[in-house]
Amino acid sequence: MGKKAKCPDCIKSVVIVEDPTPSSTPFEEAFEGLDEELAETEEERLAAQGEQGAESIDIDRTESDVDYSSEDVLCEKCGAVVPHDKAGTHCPECGVLFPNAIQTSHVDERDVDVSDLTGDEPAPQVWDTDFAADDSANSGALVEELAPRRGSIFTGSLPLNIFSGLVSGVVAFYFAVAMAMLASTQIGVSEYMPHMLTVTVVGMSVGCIFYSLQGRVPFALAGPGTVVTAMMFFFLGSVYRDLAGTTHTEGVLATILVTIALTSVIAGLGLWIIGKLKAAELVRHIPVQIVGGVIGGVGVFVVLASISWMGRFDFDWRILFFSFGEFVEDLQQGGGISAMAPSLGLGLALFLGLANSKNSLFLLFVLLVTSALGYGAGAWYSNDLVTSLAHPVPDFVDAGITLSWDAIRAGYENIQWSVLKSNALYIGALGALIALTSMYRITRLELVQGADVDLNVEYRALGLTNIASGLVGGMPLGISFGRSVGNYRCGARGAVSGVIAGLVCFAGLYYAELIIPLIPRFIPEALLLFAGLTLIRGWMFKSRTPFTRREDVWMLWITFLVTAIFGILLGVGFCVSLALAVTVRRNSLLGPVSNILSGATHRSNVDRAPAQDRVLVEYGDHIHIMRLQGFISLGSMTTLLRDIHRRLADKQLLPVEYIILDFRNVSGLASAGGVVFDKLSQLVEEYEVHLVIASAPLELQEHMESGGYLHEAGGNFRLFLDLDYAMEWCENRLLESENILELKEMKLPEMLAPVFPEPSYIPALMKVFKRVVVQKEEAVFLQGEASDAMYFVESGRLEIMLETENSKRIRLKKVGPGAVFGEMGIYNLAARSATVRASEKCVLYMINNEKLKAVEKRAPMLVSCLHRYIINTLANRLANASFKVRDLMH
Repeated sequence: MGKKAKCPDCIKSVVIVEDPTPSSTPFEEAFEGLDEELAETEEERLAAQGEQGAESIDIDRTESDVDYSSEDVLCEKCGAVVPHDKAGTHCPECGVLFPNAIQTSHVDERDVDVSDLTGDEPAPQVWDTDFAADDSANSGALVEELAPRRGSIFTGSLPLNIFSGLVSGVVAFYFAVAMAMLASTQIGVSEYMPHMLTVTVVGMSVGCIFYSLQGRVPFALAGPGTVVTAMMFFFLGSVYRDLAGTTHTEGVLATILVTIALTSVIAGLGLWIIGKLKAAELVRHIPVQIVGGVIGGVGVFVVLASISWMGRFDFDWRILFFSFGEFVEDLQQGGGISAMAPSLGLGLALFLGLANSKNSLFLLFVLLVTSALGYGAGAWYSNDLVTSLAHPVPDFVDAGITLSWDAIRAGYENIQWSVLKSNALYIGALGALIALTSMYRITRLELVQGADVDLNVEYRALGLTNIASGLVGGMPLGISFGRSVGNYRCGARGAVSGVIAGLVCFAGLYYAELIIPLIPRFIPEALLLFAGLTLIRGWMFKSRTPFTRREDVWMLWITFLVTAIFGILLGVGFCVSLALAVTVRRNSLLGPVSNILSGATHRSNVDRAPAQDRVLVEYGDHIHIMRLQGFISLGSMTTLLRDIHRRLADKQLLPVEYIILDFRNVSGLASAGGVVFDKLSQLVEEYEVHLVIASAPLELQEHMESGGYLHEAGGNFRLFLDLDYAMEWCENRLLESENILELKEMKLPEMLAPVFPEPSYIPALMKVFKRVVVQKEEAVFLQGEASDAMYFVESGRLEIMLETENSKRIRLKKVGPGAVFGEMGIYNLAARSATVRASEKCVLYMINNEKLKAVEKRAPMLVSCLHRYIINTLANRLANASFKVRDLMH
């Protein structure tokens, strides 16, 4: 006695004590008095020990005389103690095999590496030997750089921001001159070119300053880009043709300038409203190829406009197809070829040189060098062809720079508002082009920045920038992807670069009379050619990816041909119409129904008796479930009606008695949905089925109430909070029709007998249970409380409710007789994950964790059977959940 030995099963060290007298009582008698023994409180036990003079023992602090230098093995069969040096694989007394007669290996502290837990930071592994870790750096600085907020004007290096702003400002002025030429390309409008330069530079300056301060991409630049200016070029040409011969020059100029300013304001308001309504993300659903076809067509017009300036060709832009034929004849006769050579050469050189790289510094270097070469050649050489390189744009030199509002005030009384109204379609087309192109360009700028931005915020910022441009008489503005990327690659990271670029560009307007004569004419012509070719390449060819579908390619070329042949206005109208049709078609392919389920496989969260389960499996096809999704339009409702009619007419399945429509994932209903719902009610009455609506939207509830569908007692229409309650009602009706809804009351042992692993242990188990009676609406336990017990239901029903953060209750399950709940509190001791409340008076049997441990010491086989029963229950729940997931996946 008192000798230490090793248990052959668990290899733990034990001390041999005197063998107590074995009990000869049967298994059930071993539990007599256990309730009284477990009922003693901790205080009573301590008090009893105190009366006997017993002292509490702290095992961790008690010194033991047991020799741990050697461990003997205890035979579990005969009780023989075998010394460790003689212990083999079998007991020498009875010959039984030791199941775990192995020695525990001892771990040396040298075998454990805890260097990673000492708290010392390892030295940084870098290639630069002079690197010093900066403790002041933190992740917040990186986040701020990747996702800047409005007002981050000084983000990044200030010298680099200033430098990039200077470079971008000069480049912006060059492009403003080219865009002024593009806007003045139409016959008769060219005489107003100085005013076009004013409104273009003003718009460019406002775009650089305001958008960089308002947007979430601080290095991005806005301005009258090629697409926007090309639309204005057609718009102004149409206005001029309507005004020609009807009013004098001041009235024509004032009407044109008011047209430009008003277009900027209206387009800005449209963009701001889209962003304010948070509808900008919807633009992303429009196929890029449809937009690309229109922009490709615009690129063709820009190229032709640059050629008309190079060769002094006068196109009739109303019948461009025939004018292009005359242009080809002129080229074949050799007219204007020599004059076009410098512009063509520089434009193609820029197009090829900047094909894969957008760098404003490189572009500025090329522009300044060619300007110097052209101006110097004209000054030093006497050859007519060479001196023509230095010729500036004549209309810029012949007239001074005049602010827009001065010209508007001078001719305000002669403004022809009716002409502006008759050409209002151009304003809508221009706004659509800005919205469509800005979406794609902002998405690409997100890649450059390395962080996502809110498209709604960018639309609002661009809208406010357009409004500001219009108020000062500037051109409509769009986001310039090329100049924005070029600004970024010059070092721009903050809004200060955009502010400086805008100020530099406006300074160019202030000194325009000195600067314009120094810019040779072929440079803005080359920039127009470069811009037009870039549009064609970027939107017609580079937008095609391995993900581009064949139908997308067809849409790309169709919209391109429509735009190139019939003009920008018809091209934009066709683009918008086609985009809406394609978007609706693609979204409608999903259909209004996300899942079609049957009551035979998809069940409510109500625990049923096995006999009831068998009935529901056999007759569950009488319940037809349709889970709806998205916005239910008139077309979606018609499709839904057709699907219901098809199921009702299907003779291969059991006839439908209950149709459940789940509106939980529906975002809205069309205003004409009431008409289709009335058709659905006629179908329900024709087939004599019940229509059950789950998670009905408010407008549908109002329609059903106003139509009298819910007023009839025992009618065919029902409304329920969610699909679970709707399923429970339908299942109850099915069980009621089979006279199995109300079952004979049974005691808990009777219900456990068919499913408990060892039914003979049930009487002993009932002795350790505690009977609990719960009244209606009383909570058994609340969500968040400590877990220490599980419950078996003998009678009554309870609801397991999940309470969300917004105080909303979701029913997870409804349990009844024979069910078990709260079992997870025994196994993981975590806080209660849900609230259990009685729906009616209930009789429960409870066992807590303390009592379960006590039973495990006395009768481990009983607890083992209980664990097996719980495991089987959890496995069945998991299997049912898997079936539901499978049905939902289908």
